[in-house]
Amino acid sequence: MRFLSQRSVRSAVLVLAAWTSAASTAEAQRPDVQRLFQSGSYQKAVEAARDADPASTYLAVQSLIKLEQLDTAVGELARLSDSDQPAWRLIGDSGEAVLANDGGRAVELARRAIKADNDNPFAHYQLGVAASKTSDWGAAVTGFTKAVALKPDFAYAHYYAGLAYQRQRQLRATADHFDAFLRLAPDAPERSAVAAILRTIK
Repeated sequence: MRFLSQRSVRSAVLVLAAWTSAASTAEAQRPDVQRLFQSGSYQKAVEAARDADPASTYLAVQSLIKLEQLDTAVGELARLSDSDQPAWRLIGDSGEAVLANDGGRAVELARRAIKADNDNPFAHYQLGVAASKTSDWGAAVTGFTKAVALKPDFAYAHYYAGLAYQRQRQLRATADHFDAFLRLAPDAPERSAVAAILRTIK
């Protein structure tokens, strides 16, 4: 009985540690950056993320990519690559590899980021981005859906999961993720296109 009790306590501690790690990433992130990014206010998102935490910087990079300001995006990724946190360094390096059209290296670095911090939703999201670059839709689905599991309010993880599932012709999963995307990001620029896809598959 004592053994079971100690094991239960140890399990509870491990669960709490994992939750705390995931929560710390979300808490450090500036919420207005994600809100602005998901509403299509990309320049404002970049400005709100200035001199911010790694998660907010990463969202600023995604905004800069949407704005096609790729040189500036590379500069922000270099900041991540200089992070004192191994996972964020690898995420930054993976992002630079994506922009350099080196999909294979980008996937490898993203997987290493996940090994460094499996509870970082952006490491999994980066794997999805990198895998999409190589048209590995199975790996893309894995990355984006894990990002969703760790950060359910991240609308673009749902959006890209939906696109990856669509490539695999898994239409039920596509619809589920697109519905979540529209719910979480009602002002996103992709809203009309997503709604049109939903009308054809439901």
